[in-house]
Amino acid sequence: MCLRSPDLRYATGVFWLVTLGILIAVVAIWLVIGRGHLPSGRFGRLARIGRLSAVLSTSWLGAKLRRVVATRSGRARIDEAQRAAAAKRIAETMGSMKGAFMKLGQMMSFVSDDVPEQLRASLKQLQADAPPMEFPLVRDAVERELGAPLERLFARFDETPLAAASIGQVHRAMLPTGEEVVVKVQYPGVADAIRADLANAALLQQMLRALYPAYDPKPVIEELRGRIFEEFDYTAELRNVDEFRSLYADHPFIVIPRGFASHSTDKILTLEYVEGRRFEEVLGDPPEQLSRYAEIIYRFVFGTILRHRLFNGDPHPGNYLFQGDRVVFLDFGCVKRFPADMARLWSGLVASHFAEDRAAFREGLVALKFLKADSPLDADRLYGYFQLFYEPFRFDREFAFSREYIASTFRQVFAPDGEFAGMSKQLNMPGDFVFVNRIQWGVFSILGQLAARANYHRIHREYLFDEPPATPMGELDHAFHRDRLTSVT
Repeated sequence: MCLRSPDLRYATGVFWLVTLGILIAVVAIWLVIGRGHLPSGRFGRLARIGRLSAVLSTSWLGAKLRRVVATRSGRARIDEAQRAAAAKRIAETMGSMKGAFMKLGQMMSFVSDDVPEQLRASLKQLQADAPPMEFPLVRDAVERELGAPLERLFARFDETPLAAASIGQVHRAMLPTGEEVVVKVQYPGVADAIRADLANAALLQQMLRALYPAYDPKPVIEELRGRIFEEFDYTAELRNVDEFRSLYADHPFIVIPRGFASHSTDKILTLEYVEGRRFEEVLGDPPEQLSRYAEIIYRFVFGTILRHRLFNGDPHPGNYLFQGDRVVFLDFGCVKRFPADMARLWSGLVASHFAEDRAAFREGLVALKFLKADSPLDADRLYGYFQLFYEPFRFDREFAFSREYIASTFRQVFAPDGEFAGMSKQLNMPGDFVFVNRIQWGVFSILGQLAARANYHRIHREYLFDEPPATPMGELDHAFHRDRLTSVT
């Protein structure tokens, strides 16, 4: 396939960048493509991507031929229609495949402005809504898992889903005892589909190792497998919900819905129904309110990491609901528990950067396995390279998150230039930090969309050095944890 149109090449280029190597052997398996079902085999999912590639290529060629006989204004309309059609096909394919490919689409929709606007707009539907599963399949899945007719299990069960996501879809219901709940039903076959995606990811890691000599793919693959396999085990997610709820029950601005073990299995998860506005609905709120939401999210993420060594590792706009002075946190399928030694070293790394101790910072990177001790990268260059990632909380001043900042961090990792050119080939990605990147491109991207503005340096120091609260919200959080500690002791 040879794409010469810059617009189409760019629109599909981001997609191919993050699914590198997936077209291998597509032609040989073309005839085994399944229709009307979720492809779960490794080669079946490769073929689905291959079919998308062929459709985009044919569409591009047809548009090119039409441009030959079109007027200037006609060529512009043809180009616009072609870009829109390509974006729609990519979004539909990623949504219908569910699993890891749909998660990729969700992240592409909000992480970076480098994703073309038409593609990002098409993918936005995947943040909270995706192609749903038909209700007879939902009924069958719930009754099979819970062992009783739907009418006995629930006093009410809405047929239309509230949302359809990458692994399951959510229906509103009522328990026989009167509690309003939401029921997350896992797509049949999605576990096999994700296993197939991870098998393809292993191939991708092998290719990346050839391109980046310092990169050790094995711990990364193991970390991905461990976290993502947990994500389609709803029994594990229920335990995660219970753990986070025990940490934040009755918190003044953090809300964790209650789980119901009686109506949950490894493929069905029933949680308390909680009212709230979705992310897109709050973007028109006043800037001070958006910054308040942002501070809640920031405190939840970093407070949980630094206090409890836990990270809810799937930050995207569909996983938040907003209640005025509170934020509801949803989806605890992907939770990272940081080892005590790693958390201590990580806190020390940040502290050394705050202190501008370049030698200690390099030692911290070595201890965390970002590079070997005998690496030619010196302390000053390493300190300078990582400055961009620490920019929101490096200095004692107000920082405003923006899409431009997120895009700059993307380029720093994938295409560093100037004095940092080539550094990505000399740095490793430790397994424990795989999901930490979701802070940089997930949490920070959300804060960028909220145009968040605050002195994050002071907020960070509360958790890192146990300093006094820097904001009224910090005072509420500090009082909550102080009272909770007192009640435990």
